[in-house]
Amino acid sequence: MYVAESGPGNTPGRPLVFLHGWAAHGGYFTPQLAAFSGRHRVLLPDLPGHRHSPATPADLTIPYLADQLHVMFRTYDLHDAVLIGWSMGAMVAFDYIARYGSASLAGLVIEDMTPRIINDRDWQFGIRNGFDAAQSETAMQMMRADWPSYAQNALPRLFARDSRIDPALMKWLGAEMAGNDGDAMAALWASMAQQDYRWLLPQLELPVLILHGNESQLYEPAVCQWLAANINGARRVCFDGAGHSPHLEMPDAYNRGLSEFLEAL
Repeated sequence: MYVAESGPGNTPGRPLVFLHGWAAHGGYFTPQLAAFSGRHRVLLPDLPGHRHSPATPADLTIPYLADQLHVMFRTYDLHDAVLIGWSMGAMVAFDYIARYGSASLAGLVIEDMTPRIINDRDWQFGIRNGFDAAQSETAMQMMRADWPSYAQNALPRLFARDSRIDPALMKWLGAEMAGNDGDAMAALWASMAQQDYRWLLPQLELPVLILHGNESQLYEPAVCQWLAANINGARRVCFDGAGHSPHLEMPDAYNRGLSEFLEAL
């Protein structure tokens, strides 16, 4: 697994591991790399199946990504680290903690994610508008059939409807997303749709920060409210006017919120 690192292992400050979302890569956290690399050892992995970490679609599951994260922790000798998981990255963090524990962690940051993306009769805090198993299957068929078109349509949903993202950045993001393999993305989506970490959250025994935009097109604000109610001692920061990607939409405010959490650890 490819990992970009801000500095050597003796960089002051605890390690920060940023886990990107589905169909993204570590480079989506460039504003955070610039903001935190002077005080922390910042690591930006490309999770398997993304950019510099190619993988066979048959291997791509959330548990497999968590296994590779565990290998990374051992390879880089990481201790007292903070995991920052955006979207799918938070799900990878959940799986890592569920199977490997949190002894190597000082904290967890969850950015606009739910413990279960599929809605059903008993769960309404998945993807917006009642997104269910049948809709998920249709989405995967579209990914496999024409990934570039699917990516083009999916990209705007990463941001608030009235987002003021720089056009040059949006163009770059679109090219990066389109560069993924549709079969690989469908395989990861299928695995995400199978996961359910509701049981884990009340058992978390480390500081947790929940970050989200109040105009996310993927998750209602009620999702983050549910997270805060079910994670003991969790802090929640909402970014007015941001969508699913506040670290890109409002990097300065996002970085301040993250800094305050890190200083309190």
